[in-house]
Amino acid sequence: MNKFQAFFSETIIISNDPEEYLHLGLPVFTDVYPRQGPVSGIHSALYHASNETIFLLGCDMPFIEMQVVEYMLQKLGEYDSVVPCIDSQLQPTSAVYHRKCLPLFTSCLENQRLKLIRIFYEEIDALLIQEEELVQFGNPREIFFNVNDPGALNIAREMAGRLIPLESNENQNTW
Repeated sequence: MNKFQAFFSETIIISNDPEEYLHLGLPVFTDVYPRQGPVSGIHSALYHASNETIFLLGCDMPFIEMQVVEYMLQKLGEYDSVVPCIDSQLQPTSAVYHRKCLPLFTSCLENQRLKLIRIFYEEIDALLIQEEELVQFGNPREIFFNVNDPGALNIAREMAGRLIPLESNENQNTW
């Protein structure tokens, strides 16, 4: 959370259970179209954000690198979105979006078109950034790792163990 607040002028949380996040001291908004999956979450983020361009990150992706975020933001240009593609899988919950996507997401929700991948391949002018382009920032599979189940949580703990600072003396931490 701190790395986003240092990088962005605004950090908001989208959740249908806002009480779980109030302790963080950030604005928390619910879906405008409740419980319609990721399409609704993206829509709500675009709807509630103050800025024309947003970086959206799912809460299950703890290892995002801010250099990747900055790179993706720089690539947006005239595109509607910039989306990483890891292991041939789009990562639309760790992507950059321009507000001009909002009417499309509204239409999708109102017409029950909720298949996010189909929206990306058929309706959004998205720049897909492939793994080969992302390796300059580290291991893309780790940067965009999803913690969705107990097995993934164990893997994430192992990965995090490599990132925890080691105490080299009382006054200095090293990575």
